[in-house]
Amino acid sequence: MLRIIFSLFLLLLMLPRPVFSQVRARIDSLERLMEEATPEEHVLIFCQISEAYWQQSFDTSLLMAIHANNLAQELEIPSLKANSLYMIGNAYYLLGDYPNSMDYYIQALELREELGDSNSIASSYNNIGAVFLHMDDEKSALEYFKKAGDIFIALEDDTQLFPILNNIGAVYVDTDILDTAILYFTQALEIAEQNGDEVNKSIALANLGETTLSMGLYSQSEDFQERAYNISSKLGDKAMMATIRSNLGNLYLKRKEYSLALASFQESLYLAGEINSLPIMQENYKNLTEYYNLRGEYKQALRLYKMYSAVKDSIVSQEGLMRIKELELKSNARSLQQEIELLRMDNEIQNLKGTRLKYGIISLVVVILALILLFVLYFQRNRFKRETTKLVEGKNRELEKANIKLQESETHLKELNSTKDKFFSIIGHDLRNPLNALLGFSELISGNSSEYSAEEIQKYSKIINEAAKNIHLLIENLLEWSRSQSGNIEFKPRVGELAPLVEEIVRIFEIQAEKKDISINLKIPEGTSIYADRNLLSTILRNLINNAVKYTPKKGTVTISVSESEEGVTITVRDSGVGMSEDQMETLFSLVHGPSTSGTAEEKGTGLGLILCKEFVDKHGGRIWAETELKNGSTFNLTLPHQE
Repeated sequence: MLRIIFSLFLLLLMLPRPVFSQVRARIDSLERLMEEATPEEHVLIFCQISEAYWQQSFDTSLLMAIHANNLAQELEIPSLKANSLYMIGNAYYLLGDYPNSMDYYIQALELREELGDSNSIASSYNNIGAVFLHMDDEKSALEYFKKAGDIFIALEDDTQLFPILNNIGAVYVDTDILDTAILYFTQALEIAEQNGDEVNKSIALANLGETTLSMGLYSQSEDFQERAYNISSKLGDKAMMATIRSNLGNLYLKRKEYSLALASFQESLYLAGEINSLPIMQENYKNLTEYYNLRGEYKQALRLYKMYSAVKDSIVSQEGLMRIKELELKSNARSLQQEIELLRMDNEIQNLKGTRLKYGIISLVVVILALILLFVLYFQRNRFKRETTKLVEGKNRELEKANIKLQESETHLKELNSTKDKFFSIIGHDLRNPLNALLGFSELISGNSSEYSAEEIQKYSKIINEAAKNIHLLIENLLEWSRSQSGNIEFKPRVGELAPLVEEIVRIFEIQAEKKDISINLKIPEGTSIYADRNLLSTILRNLINNAVKYTPKKGTVTISVSESEEGVTITVRDSGVGMSEDQMETLFSLVHGPSTSGTAEEKGTGLGLILCKEFVDKHGGRIWAETELKNGSTFNLTLPHQE
């Protein structure tokens, strides 16, 4: 099956955009620009960071684009709203979620049409055309590509024609008019070379390689693909590298070079797993199914076909979950609006009843006053006025209380929704990657161990083991966090000796520390006691020591010390690790943070450990704080008060 690479237009930002050979360096540079940037520039920088993550993590790219959009909505600047919506559409496109991608592209296009930005409108047309092509609507795709091309031709901007020519070529591949497709890809390659654009050059070469492969021109195809791969490898573009390796695997399969085909598919699958590209993983499982069928290994073919189906179903399930979440939020909003409307109607009814009652009493009083002396009339009217004023004031106070209660409920609901979204973001990032690693590598080893060397099996087993540990730690922290939020944790503090508990926790991490040649030093005065809940304190120490070992390099040190003061007992966990930035420090103990940082040996975090520490320390009436210097280690302190 041909895997043609489509071109998406990037954002043309007004900030300096340095060129780096390594993606990490570019992201670090963009983050440094944040320090002196204006709020408007923050939006643009987050969009560029989203684009940079295209080569490493599509999930993180989506998170950065959503963050840019949140800032743009607060600033209420239409051009920034359009750009951030556009980048969300790009991220969904790369994740293979084409319905959501189309939705955000159209929102961005509507804003750009209101602004009259011809260049950006053409970019939107191009990307909408790419989505139509993925949805097998070649007619609509070609229509949008040509609309984009017409705008750039009218603007006399030939430098922007690469994506148009490349994508029109993809349409002709889809309709099996391969000679015409070759012409368009060749023109696109010439423009990329004229502009010195290595990224687009690799795309054009890869597409020429796939098209010549379909035409049976194997030598030319291999030359195009290898040239494309060399460029992508230098750029560190894992998505392109994974796609090209999959395409080369198909080439080797057609030439019956089975060992090369298998190696290419496996390398592509590994790269796809690193960036969590489900569409590329799906393509590789399908290719491996065909490989094992051709080799007569039907049991393996069936196993890989099941994995292909599972990933395919996973893509569909993700789309379904997104739709359910969207409907749930809309339903909550409708319910809240209905409650507000019912309260308003009830207030109007009560006011109407009060008005009718008032006029009825006035009418009765008028009849009575007509029969009695003017003095009595004057007296009755004044008394009625005082009573009415008092009644109105009472009703007003009740309404004010009702409004305050309603506002508090609305604020609480927003906080709950915000907490839920942030919580799901952490789980989605920290659970998906280890599960993908566990599934992919265990399946490969369990069904095909004879094809791997002992070193490879040991390497993959370590990856599986680390993934399982991360999942176990995440589940433990999730259970603790859930119990904390629901109020089901029993808090039974008592006075106990501190040293045995610390030593027990340290023993858990001895093997992990030995692997990295880390020295763990204990400085606990003999006989030191502490007033605390043993289970909660164990969870706090376990997370702090785990972080210290994880972020300390080889031959480093971790020191655990204890001191006493009038305030209480202070436990200090100090490491000689990588330290933290100011941005990380500001959101250290809250759900408002980005993806967790890998340890010095690429250990994965859970994202919830420090949040649990903060909640459990607060439950003791104590305090926890951190001190750090980037690249010079971190120190975590917690103080628990003495028994009253």
